[in-house]
Amino acid sequence: MSVRQLAQAVHVSTATVMRMTRKLGFEGWVELKYYLKNQNQLTEIPVNYYENLLQLDLFLRKITSKEAGRKLEEAVKLIREARYIIFIGVGSSGALAEYGARYFTNIGLESYAISDPYQAVKGKGAPDVLSIVLSASGETDKIIERVVKLREEAPAKIISITNHPETTLSKLSNINLTYGFQTEYSAYDPLENLTSQLPVIAFIEILAHQAMEKADKCN
Repeated sequence: MSVRQLAQAVHVSTATVMRMTRKLGFEGWVELKYYLKNQNQLTEIPVNYYENLLQLDLFLRKITSKEAGRKLEEAVKLIREARYIIFIGVGSSGALAEYGARYFTNIGLESYAISDPYQAVKGKGAPDVLSIVLSASGETDKIIERVVKLREEAPAKIISITNHPETTLSKLSNINLTYGFQTEYSAYDPLENLTSQLPVIAFIEILAHQAMEKADKCN
């Protein structure tokens, strides 16, 4: 198979194929084909897996733009002003909320996680408490109810991380960070959202490090 044939098969340009080849550590297409031949096995490139890699590459490029940089700076400002941070999410987003709280705490930012939307929180809605809400769809009923209550009780500050910008959650947030991946559902259970969450982890780690870098510069 030639570079052009592979590009046509996965609906991308030959330049994209060559970039992928170099990112895999090969000098060119011929070297990659030689490697695969010597593995004595036929390797098929999983289309969905490759699409996720391509989307992640585009996402990482997007967050280095000026517009994304401004949003991240605004989010970091809220993080630095907060007395402590609450990560909120359910399901897969609940697991990411736990990760976010642990990561922020380990880097020196006091944080807690809530994966039960009905769990009581001390100081909820206080102006110096920041909620970082995770939801791929941005439409999860329990999450929306929780955020609405937070906004009703006090001038709560909310950062949301969603897949798309035009969601109910994004409209309830002070700052909304999005990653714009193609939505993917499980073939086993059509209700299960399998959209890659790698961008959420990236946002969490970027925000944590930028907040600490700002703090170090001020000290």
